[in-house]
Amino acid sequence: MKKIIIPIFILLSVTSLLSSCTKVINVDLNTKDPAIVIEAIVTDDANVPQTVTLSKSVNFSESNSFPAVSNAVVTISDDAGNNATLVETKPGVYQTTTLGGVQGRTYNLKIVADGKTYTSTCKMPAKVPLDSVKFANAPFGGQDGNKSITPVFMDPVGKGNYYRFELQKRDSISKSIFLINDEIVDGAVNNRPLFESELTLRPGDFIKITMECITKEVNLYFYSMDQSSGGPNSTASPANPVTNIQGAVLGYFSAHTVQTLNVRIP
Repeated sequence: MKKIIIPIFILLSVTSLLSSCTKVINVDLNTKDPAIVIEAIVTDDANVPQTVTLSKSVNFSESNSFPAVSNAVVTISDDAGNNATLVETKPGVYQTTTLGGVQGRTYNLKIVADGKTYTSTCKMPAKVPLDSVKFANAPFGGQDGNKSITPVFMDPVGKGNYYRFELQKRDSISKSIFLINDEIVDGAVNNRPLFESELTLRPGDFIKITMECITKEVNLYFYSMDQSSGGPNSTASPANPVTNIQGAVLGYFSAHTVQTLNVRIP
């Protein structure tokens, strides 16, 4: 196994751009060539361009400078006959505002980079409304006196709903991976809290919580990423995160809905 570092780019909100952090994972590489890292996102937020970020992994011993993959041809189409060729707005970042994200539509991604082709398909789930947020004293973990956060939403009847959450306090973005699904509890109001161990969450703090309705495949990617990086639920030996992109070693393609609440902790 060769240990490498890959960049994970996080979509902050409807008005913000992309910010990056890193996770360390073990990747079995047969050559010394770096692996391409793909993050492709289509959302229903009309204020944010559809974005594909391409970079290269680096060896653990190298500096955390991730080479951008430029001059790629990136296209996204949907099952309604719409298509767009993304424009490289800065090195390794490809965007379009001409293709809208619509619940229920299936999106097709095609990337041609460095002589190789990568493809993926993702159907955007229906949006489940995020009603509110509840706070309580965290019973375990985290920093002393930290608050736990429970997103309040009604899961629709019928299994197969997957949710991802992101937390931001001022300019600090949690690196924790928050995932909820209805495989055990279906068709009920969510009462499962998010336990944040990195950010201090105190009464009076303002936070931003983002809820994404994602597919099972994207949920599996982030779950396996959490396992690979030695997250709190990790039980297996590190392995590659499970990608849903054909031809890729690292990365994912997600068509998902987005909604954000800005709240003050009571």
